Amino acid sequence: MARVPVTSGTWMRIALLYGCGVLAAAQIGKLAALAPSMQRELALGLSTMAMLVALIEAGGALFATRAGHVASRFGLGRSLLAAVALLCAANLGEAFAHGAAALFAWRLVEAVGYVGVVVTAPVLIATFAGAQRAPALLALWSTFVPVGLALGTWGLGWLADVSGWRVAVLASGAAAGACALALWASRSSDARGIVLAPAADAKPPLGSSAWCLAIAFSGFAALGVGVLALLPTVLVDQGLPVAAAARWTAWASLAAVPGSVLIASIVRWPATHRPTAAASLLASGLLIWAVFGAGLPAHTMGLAAVLLNVALGIFGGLAFALLPQVAGDAPRAARAYGVLAQLGASGSLAGPPLLAFSAEHAGWRVAAAVGCALAIASALIADRALRRGTG
Repeated sequence: MARVPVTSGTWMRIALLYGCGVLAAAQIGKLAALAPSMQRELALGLSTMAMLVALIEAGGALFATRAGHVASRFGLGRSLLAAVALLCAANLGEAFAHGAAALFAWRLVEAVGYVGVVVTAPVLIATFAGAQRAPALLALWSTFVPVGLALGTWGLGWLADVSGWRVAVLASGAAAGACALALWASRSSDARGIVLAPAADAKPPLGSSAWCLAIAFSGFAALGVGVLALLPTVLVDQGLPVAAAARWTAWASLAAVPGSVLIASIVRWPATHRPTAAASLLASGLLIWAVFGAGLPAHTMGLAAVLLNVALGIFGGLAFALLPQVAGDAPRAARAYGVLAQLGASGSLAGPPLLAFSAEHAGWRVAAAVGCALAIASALIADRALRRGTG
């Protein structure tokens, strides 16, 4: 079958959609980077700051499925524009906040905007790209979280050091405003009406395959975020300086990108990649033992964490690439991405405390065993999802 040509304007829209995802992901790490300055100026406690940092993921865990329903009814193009506008408004509000209550209110607005972006943008990318190109581009889309986290943490942290945290937050708001204007300028009838109202009203149920893939994605998120959250601690315990431990953690976070890029170059159909999905999760299960359970030297543990995230990046790319095919059609895909975002956020919230509790009460070897069991269970569930295919 000949490929339908994609115009330069369509490629620019797809690049803009990816940029919206990176912008949204930057909000996850933004407050973590700005926390020391904000705590000093606003007299915020450590627990308060931690809650503010986590609130954006809590929003995904609570609202993502509902956001998929709303986006289907409202229209994906309009929903994405509204979501990016909310990110802009939230950053402006945070920049002028003078207490915890205002920060919590604006962070909740930011969480809604974040969920709106991650639910709508991948469906729009799939639609603009066409059936043949969509899997590869959706695999690339899966890199928006590590890329956005790196930019949000490093870029805004650097700007805060130079000009203060309020200027850094204003810069984030300005970037969101620029994205919103670009979306407004590039709007077209094909973008506004991608999800048809009759299909949205019918609320077609998701098949078990889509649910299984989303559940496996939850385990993937719990494992990946849990390892990144505890990696600095275990590396410092092994004798590394704090700066070196942070550097290994940053490299490990970005290591998911090459795995997803690899998948983008070879991805095709669910049946083809059943072994790849399972193998990537099983490999991460073995590597978590090298990180936490084998008592290796610190630099070897850091390298194992990098390889672990390469393996997880392969599964993450596959999950995003194959979900529309597993879901079955555009209305179900919008709902499926909502479920994926919700379960992924839930896994991100549950992973660090699960592994930390295991390590604190039973030792690092038990934490490694728990992570390995999580990887095996996720591999089995993902294999079931891709074996059954669509529907």
